[in-house]
Amino acid sequence: MHDIGRLSKLVDDLQQAVLSKDIEEILHLCSEYNDFIYSLVPEKKHALFSEKVKALIVIHQSAVQLVKESHLEMQDQLYQSIKVRKSISKYKGIKHAE
Repeated sequence: MHDIGRLSKLVDDLQQAVLSKDIEEILHLCSEYNDFIYSLVPEKKHALFSEKVKALIVIHQSAVQLVKESHLEMQDQLYQSIKVRKSISKYKGIKHAE
């Protein structure tokens, strides 16, 4: 039996998290519903269920893209931070100058 209520709630919650760009909530939802997501199979007999699965696929792709972009941004910030630290460490003798 298809759990359309659970699927609808997942789609709505995930869509809200994507719109608000809440990475923590996206990761939480994906880990919480992981088994449920992988158990979904669209069927031609159940048009409403299939539409919800398609909506989940679209919003899930958006969520994955948002998480990837966030990850890249964090990597860039880490790189910049390390670069600045290395630059500062070159001039550590300045703090002892009078």
